[in-house]
Amino acid sequence: MDTQSKKIKPYNLEEDTPSIVSEAAVQYETLRVILGGNKTVKTSLAGTFDLIALSRSGIKKSTLKSLADYLGITMERLSALLHSSYRNIQRKDNDDLLDTLKTEKVLELAAFAQRGIEVIGDKQSFAEWVRSPLVALGNKTPLDFLDTTFGIQMVTKLLGRLEQGVYS
Repeated sequence: MDTQSKKIKPYNLEEDTPSIVSEAAVQYETLRVILGGNKTVKTSLAGTFDLIALSRSGIKKSTLKSLADYLGITMERLSALLHSSYRNIQRKDNDDLLDTLKTEKVLELAAFAQRGIEVIGDKQSFAEWVRSPLVALGNKTPLDFLDTTFGIQMVTKLLGRLEQGVYS
């Protein structure tokens, strides 16, 4: 076959970029909603660099209520996941910023919630799943593992298996 007769469509970055950018924008916008929306996160979340900047600057305490709602847990339980006493969290004003470590943990939990809602289907079903004992976790709940980064990674992998239809 003559290479002259083949019509090869050149890669057009301008055509392909909007779909990639749109996908990322939806992903980060959903994360922003889980964190409480414009009321709690004033900066834009357009990518990983924004998450790094947000981690360094801290997020408002008021984001915790929204995250707890998405996970279907109490503020007391969320405080335990953040390795902080409920009383210490309660003392802060809603506009007070969390430290870097707590902010990173909140962002990890929010990303986990986002992924869980994508896989399970809706906020309510995800909240029920998080509190349900699973054989794959030794009859413990996913919530029991959300206090460490490694636990969040393990349960996120479990969501991936569930999405692929692998019995867990």
